Amino acid sequence: MKVFFKFLFIMNIVSVLLSILYLVFPIGTVYLNGYGLLLIVTLTGNIIASVIGSQSIKIDYTYLILSGVGLIAVMLLNTVASLSPTNASSRSILSIGILFLMMILGAIVTRTPHTKRSTRGPFLAQRQSEKKTNKVIRIILILLLSIVLLIGAFLAFVIVTGIDVGLVQVVISQYSLFYSLIFLSIAGLLLKISKVKLRSIIGVMISVLGVSLFVLFNLPLLTIPSLLKDAETNYTEAFGDEWKTIGEDDSLFMSSPISIPGYFFGVPSTEYNVTEDILFYEGTEGVDEGLELRFDAYTPPVNADQLPGQGSTLIRIHGGGWNSGNKGSENYSQINKYFAAQGYVVFDVQYGLNDQDQFVEFATVPDEIAGDFSIDDMVRHLGIFTTYLADHHEEYSANIDSVFISGGSAGGHLANAVALGLSSGEYTELLDDRLTVNGIIPIYPANGLAGYQDITGEDELVDPALLVEKDSPPALVYQGQHDTIVDPQVAENFKDAYLENNNTEIAIIRMPYGEHASDLYFPGFYSQTFIYYMERFMYQYR
Repeated sequence: MKVFFKFLFIMNIVSVLLSILYLVFPIGTVYLNGYGLLLIVTLTGNIIASVIGSQSIKIDYTYLILSGVGLIAVMLLNTVASLSPTNASSRSILSIGILFLMMILGAIVTRTPHTKRSTRGPFLAQRQSEKKTNKVIRIILILLLSIVLLIGAFLAFVIVTGIDVGLVQVVISQYSLFYSLIFLSIAGLLLKISKVKLRSIIGVMISVLGVSLFVLFNLPLLTIPSLLKDAETNYTEAFGDEWKTIGEDDSLFMSSPISIPGYFFGVPSTEYNVTEDILFYEGTEGVDEGLELRFDAYTPPVNADQLPGQGSTLIRIHGGGWNSGNKGSENYSQINKYFAAQGYVVFDVQYGLNDQDQFVEFATVPDEIAGDFSIDDMVRHLGIFTTYLADHHEEYSANIDSVFISGGSAGGHLANAVALGLSSGEYTELLDDRLTVNGIIPIYPANGLAGYQDITGEDELVDPALLVEKDSPPALVYQGQHDTIVDPQVAENFKDAYLENNNTEIAIIRMPYGEHASDLYFPGFYSQTFIYYMERFMYQYR
C-alpha cells in the first residue's frame, strides 16, 4: 500500500509540473498525449487512494467531493468559455485552477496511507471520528448519492445501447471521460459515508457499480484508435493523400486529431476579431414583415494572405429544428474563432425560423426572427445574405470565389440546400451566383426531415440529396453513430446520392457512440477529430 501511495504522490507532483509546462510552453504531440494519459491515471488513482484512506479523513472526503463536483464545474466552465464569441482565450481560468487544486490535494492524500491501528478495515478511524454525526443527514446523503449513481448507470446504459433519450443525449458521450471520474468519485463517497466494509456485500456492490461506470464511460475514449483509423481511410478514399502533408510545417494546424490535456484544460483560441449583430435584412411586407436578420463576422487578426485560409469564406448556419437556435454561442462559436485565426473570414448567419411549437420546448426565439416560414423561405433568407456578401465582401476581405458552407442538424440541411442550390445553377432567383462554393461541411445534416416538424418546402430544398450532381462540391460530413434525432442513415443516403452521380468526393467521419450535437464540446474528442480533418479539407479545396 505504501508503494502505491508513494507512486501516486510522485504522479501528482509530475502532473502539476507537466501541467504548468503544457499551459506555458508547447509540447510535442507524442509527449502531449503521454502526459494526458498520465493525468487520467493520476486523477483515477487519487480517487482510489481517497477511498482506501489517508491519514486525514477530512482530506479524503474533500478530495472525493472536489473530484465529483469540481469536474462537473470544469466541464461546464470549459463549455461556456468555448461557446462565448467574446471569450478570446476560450479557456476558463477557474476550471484550470480546479484541476491544479485536484492534483495538489491528490498529492496531500497520497503522501501517506492510513495507519494500521485496527484490523477492522480502513474505515474504523472514520467510524470513531463520526460517532456524533447526525444519522438523518447521513441517511439523506446516502439516498442522494445512490440516486446519482443510478442516474450514472442510466447514462452509461444510453452510451452502450444508443437508445433514444431525446435531447439528453447531447450531454452524454462527449463528456464521458469526465463522467467516468465523477461517478467513480460518487461511488467512493458513498462507500465512505455509508461506513460499510469494502468486503461486505453492499461494499462490493457499490465498488463494482463504481468501477463498471468508470469502464463504460471510458468506452468512447477506448474507441479513439478505431475512430482515427476509419476517419483516415474514409478521408483518403474521398480526397486522396495530399492532406497528409498539410500542416506539417504550420503551427496553426492541429498536429494530432486528439489532445487529451486539451480535453481537461480546454483548447485555447489564437487571435481573431469578431463583430456581432450586423443587420443584413429587414422585411417590410408579406411573410417577412417585421423580420430582422443579422450575422456575426469573425475575421483574421492580420492580413489573411499570411495565413492558411488566405481570406476564403466560411458561412456557418445554426441548427435547432428550423424553429429554434441562433447564431453566436448556440452555433458553437469556437469553431468560428478557430477558423478566423487560420485566415478564413467566417460569417455566422441568422435566418427566419418557423414560429410553430419549438423543437426545443424551453427555447426562446426573438420575435424579429420568427414567422410562418417554409424551408423555401429559409433558403431565400440565406440567399439574401449571399447577395449581401457578394456586395460587401471587400469590406471584410472575404474571397467569394472560395466559399465553404457548414452547419449542424437543420443548419447542416440548409448548408446542403444553399451549397447545392448554388452549384446546380437552378436557384439563381434565391441564391447569388457570384459566390463559388468550393466545399460543403454538413454536420449530422437533417436532410428530408423538415416534414416531421410540419415545415414544408420544395422537394429539392427539403431534401438536398436530390440536387447532387457529378460536379457538386466536395463534402465532408460529421455523423454520430448513436444519433437518434437525425438517423445516421440520412448521412449515408447523402453519400449514396454522390456516388450514384459518379461523384466520389464525399467522406463521412463516423463517430462511434457519438450522439446528436456530440461536437458541442469543442475540446471533446469528437470535435477535435472533426476539426483536424475539416481544416485540412478546407485548406485542400480553398
